Formats: sequence, structure tokens, C-alpha cells
Amino acid sequence: MKNILNKLKINYLTYFFFLLALLAGYFKNLSVIYTIVIIHELGHIFFIKIFKYKLIKIEIFPFGGFTTIHKPLNSSITKEIIIAFGGIFFQLLSLVIFSCFVKVKTSYISRLFINYNLILLIFNLLPINPLDGYIILKTNLEKFFSYQKAFYFSQLVSFISLIFFLLLNFYYHLNNYVIIGFLIYKLIMSFKNWRYIYNLFILERYLYDLPYKKIEYDKGLNLNKLKRETYHYFKEKNTIISEKQLLNTKFRLN
Repeated sequence: MKNILNKLKINYLTYFFFLLALLAGYFKNLSVIYTIVIIHELGHIFFIKIFKYKLIKIEIFPFGGFTTIHKPLNSSITKEIIIAFGGIFFQLLSLVIFSCFVKVKTSYISRLFINYNLILLIFNLLPINPLDGYIILKTNLEKFFSYQKAFYFSQLVSFISLIFFLLLNFYYHLNNYVIIGFLIYKLIMSFKNWRYIYNLFILERYLYDLPYKKIEYDKGLNLNKLKRETYHYFKEKNTIISEKQLLNTKFRLN
């Protein structure tokens, strides 16, 4: 627990929002929201620890939390989906426990806890980068499509979903502007960092002997067809070249 607390970081904007909430008389509301946020992040951390990935940091923003871990890009798809669902699972579990053991369900705090929990559940399931819904979508796409195609398609869905979210929330609370700004920033950074991430993805496949679940044969020498958990062989005329051989040629030339 002490190790987890050492990884906890409160974004400076969060302190500002806490001060505004205190002055405006919404401290109870914000306290309930951040209790739910912590429960959600503990769900991610629980499965991160089970799968023995390295926890880098947990950052608390005005609108929620963001857990950063160190794991290979070619890691297990199933484990990544479970970690993404971990926060949602812990939220649902807290709702069940709350309903079973808290008798005064009509109190103001009780209503806040239930309502905010449901709102944050729906929000986290939106397929917008970097929310859990986006991670679940992108990771599932990586089962069937190349790493590159899954990225571009998930980013397209993220962009369209963000437009709808912006249109529905633009004229409401100040917190929505912070959320929208953060989501736009993450979308831009995803495209900006894509080439680096992709090169890291193929470099892992070149350097390490990764566990693969299936083998695929592709026409043409095209590394953009590489999928997670799939080992590729490429057919060029009458020759079959493994992805390791093709990657060896690429990185030797570079």
C-alpha cells in the first residue's frame, strides 16, 4: 500500500478545483466523486499487480484518474482487456456492496454516490482515447486487424465520439471544458507519438522471442500487417520470409 501511495500524484488543477468546490459549497460532491475515482483506479491496480506489470504512477485529474504502467506493447491482449475492465468492475462491486450494507439510501450522500458512480461508469465506457472504453475497443480490434489498422480505426471512432461528446457537453459546467481539453490533447498526442509507438512495437518483435498464439501468411513484404499475438510469414514470389528475417533486414539497414 505504501508503494502505491508513493506512485500517487495529484495534478495541480485538481487542487484548484477542490478550492473552487470548497468555496462554492460543493465539497461533498467532489469528495464523493474522488472516492469513486480512487475505487476505479484501485480496480486497475489490483489486476496490474496480479499480472505483475510495473506500476509507474496514478495521477488524479479534476475529472478522474489516470494509471500509467510499464508493459510490452506485444503483451497479452486478454490481460490488457481485464486491466481496462478492472476499474469498471470495482465500481460495480462498490455499488453492490453499498446497496447491501447501507440502509439509508435516500440520504443526500447516498444518492450522490449512486448517481456519480453510474455517470462515471458510462463516461469511462466511451470509446474516446484514453478512456477504458477506447482501450477495450482498440485491444479487441488488435485481435483481428494489424496493429496499424487497429490504431487508425480506433482513433477514427475516438475522434467521432469526441465530437459528439463535445456537442452534448460544450455549454454546461466548467469541468466539461477541462475534460474536453484533456481528451483533445490526448488524441493529438496519440497521432504525434504514433510513429514512435509503432517502431517500438516492431522493435520488441525483433529483439525478443515473444509468445504467439497463431501464425499467419501474408502476400508481399509489408511489416504494417503485423498483428499482436500473431507470428507472420511473408510470401514474395516463390520465397517465404519470416517476420524475424524481415525485421532483421530493416533494423540492420537502419
